[in-house]
Amino acid sequence: MEPISRRSLFAGVCAVVALGGSEVPAAANAVVKKLPGGKLSVKLKDLPALSAVGGAMRIGSIKGVPVGIARVGTNKYTAFNLRCPHQGITVTKTETGWMCEAHNSEFEFDGDLVLGPATTGLAKVPIKVSRGVATIG
Repeated sequence: MEPISRRSLFAGVCAVVALGGSEVPAAANAVVKKLPGGKLSVKLKDLPALSAVGGAMRIGSIKGVPVGIARVGTNKYTAFNLRCPHQGITVTKTETGWMCEAHNSEFEFDGDLVLGPATTGLAKVPIKVSRGVATIG
C-alpha cells in the first residue's frame, strides 16, 4: 500500500467536513425531492427505514437545517430538526434514536428527549402526509 500524501489526506478530510460527516443515505436521494420554498417531498413507501413504527432517518436539509423523519404510528409520521437544542450540534442516528456527540444528549427515535444536558426534545418541523407522500417544511 502506498503512503498517503498530506495533500490527499487534507482533501479527504475537507470533503467529509463539507458533507457534514453523514449525509443523506443513498436510498433517500431518489425518493426525496426539494420543492420551492425549501420544502422537501418524500415518498414514504420507498424508504425501508420507515417501513415499521419506530423507524427513523435523516432525509436532508431545509434551508441548511438537517431534518429527520420518524414513523410514530401506522399512518403517522413526525419530522424534526436534527440540531441538538443544547448547542446546535447535528445529532447522529443510533440503534435506539439520536445522539449529540458533543455532550451526549440522547433523544428517542421521534426526537423526544431521553437524557441531557439538552432540556428539550428536537424541534418539530411541519409535516403533511397525503397519498403516501410527506411534504416537510
